Amino acid sequence: MLDKTFIPQKPFPDFKWQWATFAPTESINDPVVLLGVLFRMEKLEGRFTYNSEEFTQELQNLTHDLKDSVGVNLAGRGGERNIMRNSQQYWKSLNLIPKDTHGLIKLTEFGRKVARHDISQTEFSAITIMTHQLPNANIQSKEVCRQWHQAGIIVKPLKLLLSIAKETGYITTKETRKIIVPLSAYPQAAIQDYVNFIRWYRSGELDISQWPDCCEKSNDRRMVREFLLFLQYYGYLIMEEGSNDEAHFRFNEIIAEEISNILSGITINPTIDQAIRKLNESDVISDVERKRMQAVRNRPHQAQFRRDVLAACQRCIITNVTMPEVLEAAHIKPYKYHGEDTAANGFAMRLDIHMLFDTGHLRIAPDGTVELSGRARMDYGAQIPPLIVIPEFINKEFLKWRWENYNGM
Repeated sequence: MLDKTFIPQKPFPDFKWQWATFAPTESINDPVVLLGVLFRMEKLEGRFTYNSEEFTQELQNLTHDLKDSVGVNLAGRGGERNIMRNSQQYWKSLNLIPKDTHGLIKLTEFGRKVARHDISQTEFSAITIMTHQLPNANIQSKEVCRQWHQAGIIVKPLKLLLSIAKETGYITTKETRKIIVPLSAYPQAAIQDYVNFIRWYRSGELDISQWPDCCEKSNDRRMVREFLLFLQYYGYLIMEEGSNDEAHFRFNEIIAEEISNILSGITINPTIDQAIRKLNESDVISDVERKRMQAVRNRPHQAQFRRDVLAACQRCIITNVTMPEVLEAAHIKPYKYHGEDTAANGFAMRLDIHMLFDTGHLRIAPDGTVELSGRARMDYGAQIPPLIVIPEFINKEFLKWRWENYNGM
């Protein structure tokens, strides 16, 4: 174990954590933006370029869809100044698009599976936690990667941050840039070392005045925050009130056991396929989805919403089950993205169908087409109709929004 007198050193002058682009746009990390753009890429893949009118139109449509829920303007990010000129690292760093596209819209096989909803949003985030590491050859130069390797440094930043938050209860952006990033330059540091230094720092027992600054530029500090935001957007951390630098990203105790299982399944350098197989061998994804769903359903006004939806539609929209004991109200456009608590924005669904719907394993198009993810098809393929009749009282604009922008929690 390291003691309080230990001072880490930069292995090379420009040592830092790079999340994605050199000029981060934090709202891109929101799943409805990151994956919403990906869904639209998949429509155009192999046929159009990023500066095409078709891609520009898709970005304008997405901006319109998100105007009341996410503060990002993609409408002006098309044409010659398209979003991929400055922000493509968001998708490249997560293995969603290839390192070299030469301007043509193209996805990786993993990116296609996510875009086609064969991999749920929860699966995507867990796979990313398991596989994402620095240096990242998808977005960093060969020279930068060589410097990391020469210093013997390989960091799994999302795993590291979650492991520390699990022990300390929370972490902040300031603690990440002042303690965690500099300490990650020392390959021998154990999780307990990080935990000790953070606890000493919080209690005023640690002098870090001589520690190196690995986030010298404002964009460096913003990039560090991106790692925490990813974990927050996908439900592993919960951001509490405070300034950007001091806000607490609290460990989500509701899924503590599941997070531990994900972390314990991380080998030295798993491939995406290995991570998928590892997750498929356990129930960890279904447990995460179930527990997060339970937390969402306990929010205020849910009971009144259920009464309104069941009064308007007295049977499961998919199975026609009428027993109220097993029926729930499912939001079409999610509440967290300003979806209404009205019958026009709700389906009556059997408990398990609601779970499939909210986690992205079951999708309903505005014309009533029903699609299942790969996992859901294995168990429900013979039970789910390929087409349903959408009730007149349903606002199909909400269905269109969900179909084009949402991949579940």
